[in-house]
Amino acid sequence: MVWSGKSVRKGSPPGVLGLVLLVALSGCSGSTGGSAQAEPTKPALDVCALATKEEVGALLGQVVEGQRDDTPLPSLTQCSYRYAEKGRFVIVNLLPYEVSQATKPGTPVPGVGDLALYDQAKVGAHLYVRKGSVNFAVNYAFDPLADKGVPDESSARIRTGLVTLATAIASRL
Repeated sequence: MVWSGKSVRKGSPPGVLGLVLLVALSGCSGSTGGSAQAEPTKPALDVCALATKEEVGALLGQVVEGQRDDTPLPSLTQCSYRYAEKGRFVIVNLLPYEVSQATKPGTPVPGVGDLALYDQAKVGAHLYVRKGSVNFAVNYAFDPLADKGVPDESSARIRTGLVTLATAIASRL
């Protein structure tokens, strides 16, 4: 550890404060750009920049802005798009685990990223995608209590919309 020629003066308070300073300074080095945390291999992705509002709007039926949602789950970031009048939602998640048949069973969807798995739910559908080292999900959901309950959309239309949106996202990664 290089202290740049500075010495610790006698009588400095030992204990927790000294330990905190030691840990904080131990990440600093003579080279530029050093930090106390490991540097990421590439910049963190902005989850709300992965899809355009027009792309999401094609699935929702109305163009809406995304809103980043901080979740209580570690390493999970998401962006929500909501068409409130119809009770429809699209959520794009960056996932903290690798998408595979073991982590997310589903029907394989060829041509989307390195691996894509589709899963239909009672109130929507999910498409889990792995592209290189990035794992993400595109989710479509609706509130059955909003509007007139279950939307008149077919599951095929929802699946096609999710595949189109996920293909656009994967093409940018």
